[in-house]
Amino acid sequence: MGENEAAAFNVQAPSELEEACVPAPVHQSQWLSPVEMLYRNDAPMAGAQFHSHPYYEIYYFQGGECNYLIGDKLIALKPGDLILMHGMTLHCSNPSPHQPYVRSILHFEPAMIGKLLRPEAAAHMLQPFEELRNIRLSLSAAQQDEYEALLAQLHVLYRARKTEGAGAGADRFTFRFLDVLALIREWCDGPTGQHEHDSLKERHVQSVVSYIEENYARELTLDMIAGALHLTKPYLSHLFKEVTGTTVFKYLYNRRLNQAKMLFRLEPHRSVSDVCRTVGFRHLAHFSRLFKAAEGQSPEQYRKGMAMRGGLSASREA
Repeated sequence: MGENEAAAFNVQAPSELEEACVPAPVHQSQWLSPVEMLYRNDAPMAGAQFHSHPYYEIYYFQGGECNYLIGDKLIALKPGDLILMHGMTLHCSNPSPHQPYVRSILHFEPAMIGKLLRPEAAAHMLQPFEELRNIRLSLSAAQQDEYEALLAQLHVLYRARKTEGAGAGADRFTFRFLDVLALIREWCDGPTGQHEHDSLKERHVQSVVSYIEENYARELTLDMIAGALHLTKPYLSHLFKEVTGTTVFKYLYNRRLNQAKMLFRLEPHRSVSDVCRTVGFRHLAHFSRLFKAAEGQSPEQYRKGMAMRGGLSASREA
């Protein structure tokens, strides 16, 4: 999701950064409703931007050329591809600037599904997101027609809610959205249409991403990565930038920062210095500077915010 998509979803746009290696800010959502929608957006992207978010995402690619880096997977998208994203997964798109990049995106809070359905039904509906984790479905022509018809209906109802107020068509919108989730759940019960990388370049970059995923918490250098994968350092740097739109170390730093965010969410009692070392940073000052550039607040402020949220949740449950 780039700057234009950030504006459409009412989230903060990234600020300029002082260093090329500093990651772009991760967007913080300002929810207007438990479901947000971006329909057939063709706004160009302002460079590759890593981000993650606690809500789930349904990303539908409708036109153009795009490599998508999500978690430890590199995906060369084809029109008709549908990606289901689990919360807090680091992801970044790198579309070709030479043709329109068309996509439709749905964000939703998984807790909403638990409020609408019985626990067993809610778990069944969310299973593709929670168990298959960031899967790509390559839809057939008939499936594309069915999904796009549902999206068009959902978009009409979504616009009515935005222009006429939250109550306008709220029940119909909710039912249509549940219909989308049910359709996706049905598709995930069958063959998912996964396909391997078509080019040697994509396979090499996937090897780099997989290597970093396994070793990001260790001290890593470009020489180490290139040596482990039997690639030359200049070729590795050029190839990774060409395919992903970012550099190896921007990806590595973002992967570490995203892991730090997850640890602060899950274990807010842990100290910042402990999390810093756990995710692979050797120097606390370096970690703190990168974290603040990405999040707009220090690691300690973020950790305290997560601790307060945990305390509020516990008091509500009590």
